Amino acid sequence: MLTTYIIGCLALIIKPGPDLMCTLATAIADGKARASTLMAGLILGCWLWVMLLSAGVASFFVDHPAVMTGIQIAGIAYIGYLAYGSFKEAWNGFRRRGDEALKPAKASGWRLVGRGVLMSMSNPLTILFFLAFLPNFTREGASLPPSVQVLLLGTLFCALVPFIYLPVILAADFFRARLVGSAKATATLKLTSAIMLAAVVAILVGKML
Repeated sequence: MLTTYIIGCLALIIKPGPDLMCTLATAIADGKARASTLMAGLILGCWLWVMLLSAGVASFFVDHPAVMTGIQIAGIAYIGYLAYGSFKEAWNGFRRRGDEALKPAKASGWRLVGRGVLMSMSNPLTILFFLAFLPNFTREGASLPPSVQVLLLGTLFCALVPFIYLPVILAADFFRARLVGSAKATATLKLTSAIMLAAVVAILVGKML
């Protein structure tokens, strides 16, 4: 049963969903350090869902779908805001003269972590996983109570994320390093990031309709 659970976890992590696309967009636009920090926030958001589910609080969201919808809308709006910011930076970069490179983004590490938490906790795929998939792998009559089983299984999922995300981050950063050096090249990366974030918004909106 544990093997089946791990396969299911890896399938969800590998699937090009909103979290992975946002991480990839960050790596392309701002490099591996900021993308890794965002990944840490995404993992923390997942683990917070694990804690809620383990404590039995997650049932509140099942009984109050309007609250869940509100969380998703807030997440979509924030990703849309990030897409707008990236488009604006790209536009400014294309308008620069000469080869003056764009200044790196200034968001602090904690702000990036918070961004990841918000994205993760408003991702409908993550919500569905922790509310519908994970509880199926708890066992009645086991030596550990169901809440502890949920906590351990959810923590295992979080621990698997870096094994998929880090190679993607490093590959995107390698690609980025080949292009960074002028305002035009950096603006192109920002534009690519903006398009990816806008695609995430479109995907999430489509899932809600």
